[in-house]
Amino acid sequence: MMSPNETTKVYEALNWASSFLEANQYERQIGDRLLQHHTGWTRTQLLTELQTELTSTVHSQFVRDVELAATGIPVQHITGNETFYGREYAVNQHVLIPRPETEELIEAVLAAIDDLFADLAGKNQAEPLQIIDVGTGSGIIAITLALELAHSRVLASDISTEALAVAKRNATNLAVNITFCEGDLLTPFLESNEKASIIVSNPPYIPEGDRKEMKSNVTDHEPENALFAGGDGLDIYRRLVKQIPNILLTPGIVAFEIGHDQGESVRQLLATELPTNADIQIINDINNNQRIVLAKVK
Repeated sequence: MMSPNETTKVYEALNWASSFLEANQYERQIGDRLLQHHTGWTRTQLLTELQTELTSTVHSQFVRDVELAATGIPVQHITGNETFYGREYAVNQHVLIPRPETEELIEAVLAAIDDLFADLAGKNQAEPLQIIDVGTGSGIIAITLALELAHSRVLASDISTEALAVAKRNATNLAVNITFCEGDLLTPFLESNEKASIIVSNPPYIPEGDRKEMKSNVTDHEPENALFAGGDGLDIYRRLVKQIPNILLTPGIVAFEIGHDQGESVRQLLATELPTNADIQIINDINNNQRIVLAKVK
């Protein structure tokens, strides 16, 4: 690799980064993202600037960050952000990095709201639709739903003070009003006698035994209390579903993101706590893996 003092073109820097990252068993696309971060270019601009010479400063910063990424530090922690549902969010080591699959949870919730609250489109009801996001992390679910559903009041909880600081920062950056509460699952809302028509959560759901099979850039750099949930990954669901009947309004929606083989187990947990007329579905993601359990109560 040329030293930062030498002239380096974009394509040369990217070729080096790709080889270096792949040699360390990381995705070559990380290099593209880091160079976009340092240049401010879009993906399209990057492709049109392949013959452009990088400044020594940009080149030095790029080399440093590629080398950091090859040690296992997530690229999102290097850049400080991740895109979710078309919007940019701040992230750090205190929150789970947003995954594309969670966008499918958002889509499922929005579709269920359209179905169960058909009159919402008219915005004629006196009271806003009340939504609670449990274990909000960086705030992506709460903030996205608040922005997509203008006639709504969104509340969000997290047990982590540090995570809530990130979520509040993201809400401020995206100019949206969310009521954030520190506490365990729905407990803050039970204590304040809140009710909600929609309860949504992407809780920790990875079985503890899976830890040894996961990549170190996840286990070493993302908060374990946002990843793991007991021997079978269902510990949080077991506690959460027992709180739901005391908060959920009728009609109402409950939606959880789940692990790829947890659909039936989580469906049964909900079925024991929700009214017998609840319509509880297991929804697969774009890769045909179980991803969402969604219940409608009429």
